[in-house]
Amino acid sequence: MNRRILYIIVGFMVLLLAQGTTVSAASGGAGETPSPAPTAAPSAVPTAQPPEEKEIKKIDVLSTVTRVAYGDHFDTSFISVQVTYEDNSISIVKPDTISTIDTSRLGEQKIKVTYSGKEAEFTLYVMPRKAGGLKRKASDSTSVTVTWNVLEEAESYVVYTSDSEAGSYTKKDTVTKNEYTFKNMKPGVLVYVKVRAAAGDDMGEFSDPIVIAPKPGQVTGVKAVKNVKTKITLQWDAAPGATGYAVYYRVSTGTAYALAGYTTELSYQVLDLTAGKDYYFIVYAYAATEDNLGDGSVPALYGTAPSIPSISKVKGGDKRVKVYWTKGSGAVTFRIYVSTNRNSGYTLMTAVTNRSYKIAAADGLKNNKTYYVKVEAVRTVSGIVMSSTSDPVSAKTKKAKATSTKAKLYKTKKKFKKSAACKKYKEFNSRVVYGKSFVLPGLLVTNVAGFNSVRMVPQSIAFAGNYLLISAYDYTKAQESVIYVMDKATRKYKTTVVLPHTGHLGGIAYDGTNIWMTHGKKLECIPYSTIKNAADSGAAYVEIFELASVYQTAETISYVSYYKGKLWAGAYNEKSKKYMYGYSIRNKNSAPALTRTNRMLMPNRTQGVAFTSGGKMIISRSCQTMKGRSGFMSRLDTYKPTWDLSKNSIKKNKMKKTVKMPPMNEGIAVSGSYTYVIFESPAFSECKAPVDRIAAFKTKKIS
Repeated sequence: MNRRILYIIVGFMVLLLAQGTTVSAASGGAGETPSPAPTAAPSAVPTAQPPEEKEIKKIDVLSTVTRVAYGDHFDTSFISVQVTYEDNSISIVKPDTISTIDTSRLGEQKIKVTYSGKEAEFTLYVMPRKAGGLKRKASDSTSVTVTWNVLEEAESYVVYTSDSEAGSYTKKDTVTKNEYTFKNMKPGVLVYVKVRAAAGDDMGEFSDPIVIAPKPGQVTGVKAVKNVKTKITLQWDAAPGATGYAVYYRVSTGTAYALAGYTTELSYQVLDLTAGKDYYFIVYAYAATEDNLGDGSVPALYGTAPSIPSISKVKGGDKRVKVYWTKGSGAVTFRIYVSTNRNSGYTLMTAVTNRSYKIAAADGLKNNKTYYVKVEAVRTVSGIVMSSTSDPVSAKTKKAKATSTKAKLYKTKKKFKKSAACKKYKEFNSRVVYGKSFVLPGLLVTNVAGFNSVRMVPQSIAFAGNYLLISAYDYTKAQESVIYVMDKATRKYKTTVVLPHTGHLGGIAYDGTNIWMTHGKKLECIPYSTIKNAADSGAAYVEIFELASVYQTAETISYVSYYKGKLWAGAYNEKSKKYMYGYSIRNKNSAPALTRTNRMLMPNRTQGVAFTSGGKMIISRSCQTMKGRSGFMSRLDTYKPTWDLSKNSIKKNKMKKTVKMPPMNEGIAVSGSYTYVIFESPAFSECKAPVDRIAAFKTKKIS
């Protein structure tokens, strides 16, 4: 084999390794689909050349695009030239020149290329661009209008349809505008649409397909089939022409609907709702695409089940159990079930409406038995009853003792007069009227609605109608706070009103219609009728589970009194003076409400305040259980304020009188010509001078 032939063979091998396969020039006539854009040909790989100069026989155009869209850039790097020499050797090179290519002109163009003085040509076809932007413009129950982007080079557009996206497309019509209306369509039948731009005999590529269908009918029969805490399952009837459904919802108190999701079924579970809330739901049918919606269903109101109640405590009392729970938000009613078996046999004992304090009792049980209690939270929306039930909690019942009515410390006047309170506090001893004083009930034991407390701490007093009311709280917080009801004339115990909390009842007052109590940063009230009915009932106790109203204050309130048509309430502080505020009262007979109107700067360590008919103000001040302790005080101070209620600030003026008291004097009240003071000292064994009476004094003797 001679050296020249060897060079040719080596050159071709290098070329094949570099290019892979050779791409031949494509050809095609008008109306054919353009070929895919080719990969750019690599730079020509020179063949091995003999030392002497070779003569070119001819050149041919290789690896070029034959069809290009209108206005597109034509990349001349796609063009390569195959050079054939006289000895039939071949090399691949880039052309020296290429004639102008104008893609702004539709149709056939002859493109000339040259290399080393030799010329060749190829044919390039400039076609209309690919149609794009197809979308549904409008639809009704029998027709759909489709639109697409305008192409300046297009003289017309050819519309094609198919019954499947990947199927064979058939020409439907030719139009000159960039929209087409499909008429007499069948409900629910999907039609796939493509469009080609045309100019003379030249046609562009097919557009991407879209699917259309006529507008579906309205959804009917929407109903909830399952309602739980955070999910609602809806069902509805099939809508004519629907291929799917869109579900929207909004909370009943809102206005804007949110998309829950899409489905091709006749049901849908709406997730991530809030327990105990009401929602409106609208279901739309769609056809072909999710934005081709029919008319929405009539809004349907349904709600989620209440959140599951959480029992915080169950107490076993005298032939009853008392249950406390939290949560159950959204419930209208709570049902209390009781059983002697944890897993079965539950009986509905009582049902209570939703209220501020989630407490209820089940009565009629047997003592010394263990009972299991469940709480069911219930609400009804659009006729659907929904509920959530707590896990059971058990408690054992036991008999309770009656509230003690005898004096805890001093059974007789003689013993009382020999007490440390009388011996050490001469002013107290000389002024106290034993025969008008009240024995404090409940200090030995209090029947708190079937449960016993032996650590009740008396706090304050108020005269209301025919009764003296005594507020007290359980030092251990195991039992609820109470109001002892005493007969004003006979000074005998009548009954106990049990409140729905264990708060520190620092003060109590009567405004002629309602009873007001202090509880932390709140002034709470119940109607006087509650007290009277309890006293008339003859029952050992009466429970209340709801308050008439609650007024929120800026700081913890320790005492409250009533004078000149206003409530007067203030905070306790050992070291600092604090304001007592006056409040006007509105809506006494319905939902009592307060408006702050006046203030008076009070001395520190104020525990209670009372007012005489002559305008004097007697302040009960105390701190600590015994002398020698920091801040110790126990006395009554009398002032004669300037009662100009038209002014914001009321002047207290100078103190007129001070009377020393035994330790731990608390609330104070005036009735007729007597002033009464209560002491919390008998609840504290460390106090060495306790007083187990509501001590009575001639008002003129202490003021």
